[in-house]
Amino acid sequence: MKMFTGLIIGAVFGFAMHRGGLIRYSRIMGTLLMRDFKAMNFMFTGVAVTAILYGVFDLLNIGVLPRINGYFGIGHIYGGLLFGVGMGMSGL
Repeated sequence: MKMFTGLIIGAVFGFAMHRGGLIRYSRIMGTLLMRDFKAMNFMFTGVAVTAILYGVFDLLNIGVLPRINGYFGIGHIYGGLLFGVGMGMSGL
């Protein structure tokens, strides 16, 4: 199950992006041209919620969330390629 955690989290993230309308070409281009801020608000909200949860879990000494290390391996390269191909295909 541990090896599928990234896949499950990625699927949930993709579903949330789809439901938020962030997969439309016009939405992404509007964000890049600083005309539409819905995608930025989505990302900033995710970062804020994650930061708050990390802080609360740290205060309560709950170690369920792993700390991010500086490891960069082949899995990161495959993930980046998969993400890039998906973004490229959604822009067609």
